[in-house]
Amino acid sequence: MINKSKLLYILSFMVATMFIGCEDNNYDPVVDLTIETPASYVFESRFSEGESSVSYNGQVVRNLLINDIKGQFKGGNGAMVLSMMANDDASAQILTSAGTTVQSAYHDISTSHLNDRLTAVSSIIIPGWDMNAGDLLGSWVTELGTLDADAATNANGLRLDQLAQKTLWGAVSFWQATSKYMSKIPTDDNTMSDEGDPYTAMEHHWDESFGYFGAARDYNTGYSDDTDRKSDPYYDSNGDGSIDFKTEYNAGWAVTAAKRDLVDGVSVDYDFTGTIMNAYLEGRTLIHNQAPLDQILAQRDIITSTWEKVVAAVTIHYINDVAADMAALYLADSTAGPDSELSADLNNHWGEMRGYAHGLLYNELDTRTMSYDQVVSLLNVMGTAPVYPSAGETAFYTYHGMLLTSAKSMLQEAYGFTDEHMANW
Repeated sequence: MINKSKLLYILSFMVATMFIGCEDNNYDPVVDLTIETPASYVFESRFSEGESSVSYNGQVVRNLLINDIKGQFKGGNGAMVLSMMANDDASAQILTSAGTTVQSAYHDISTSHLNDRLTAVSSIIIPGWDMNAGDLLGSWVTELGTLDADAATNANGLRLDQLAQKTLWGAVSFWQATSKYMSKIPTDDNTMSDEGDPYTAMEHHWDESFGYFGAARDYNTGYSDDTDRKSDPYYDSNGDGSIDFKTEYNAGWAVTAAKRDLVDGVSVDYDFTGTIMNAYLEGRTLIHNQAPLDQILAQRDIITSTWEKVVAAVTIHYINDVAADMAALYLADSTAGPDSELSADLNNHWGEMRGYAHGLLYNELDTRTMSYDQVVSLLNVMGTAPVYPSAGETAFYTYHGMLLTSAKSMLQEAYGFTDEHMANW
């Protein structure tokens, strides 16, 4: 018979062993502390004390590649563009300028590339060209071989560099951030370390979505206003004399959102930058605190719906630019065609308009405002090339009127933008 004292000793040893085992288990949090929403996108791991739980290097490098690819999208540079798409050159230098930087080559950040991200959206067909984004980009790269060395505009007036870059912002950054990573949140685990990493699966997917938005981690605190975020998009937060592209640089949609917040002659402030950034901060805090899923999803929905509004707003901006360019062009030369020097602004802005509008195809969550069919109708109005005075006065002004009425009406009805914004973006 085991006496009581021996039994208590055995039980005590078993309990102690259990606790030691738990302390060595990488899947159990070191601390379980509720945090307040931070001003910057900085979150400590629940599993490794003193270690950051934020990681999205692949998203940073893809945003930089998209940022830089536009300048290389010229005749004779097809091989360079393909290499950048694949991010296959370990020595390739980052072309984005930010003064003294921590990283000089793309591979200093990540070897992630764009090609596999385009494969992910192969089922989404871009109307007019009736191809997916990857095939369409490939056709434009092939066309570079027919252009002069410094040219990015084809015989139809298409600015291939603008079309390519803006299409990538939608098909890669926007789709990945919303349709891919934010779609995972409802079923993600938020209790255990993700395969020994300092974050959970839910934390990581939220961070990867944030990475595609392109905001510096001090987006709310390191910049005086949206002009600063747009025109001077980097800030040395840690004061080390160098800009870290992974944490201290604004790219892509973070800059675009700031631009669209900068609008004169309006009485309503949509505050795209603040709305999106604050929702990312609040949602990530809720995830850290293991809040109820519905609270987290509420912040997710704010992000995805507001981001789609940014896509719509920048499309409206370029519709307005194209319409103004067309009116000025006809007055300057009523016979001008795509090859006229006077058509340069029209070609440029049309490429941005059509390229950005493609982004409206890529939010496949329930929060999307415009359906795929509605976006198809919008893109059909825009067509697949600018219309010039050389097409004849009737055709020219019919197209001009369709942009200002049908295209803008579709967007205003869908998103409820004020008349002031519709006129002044």
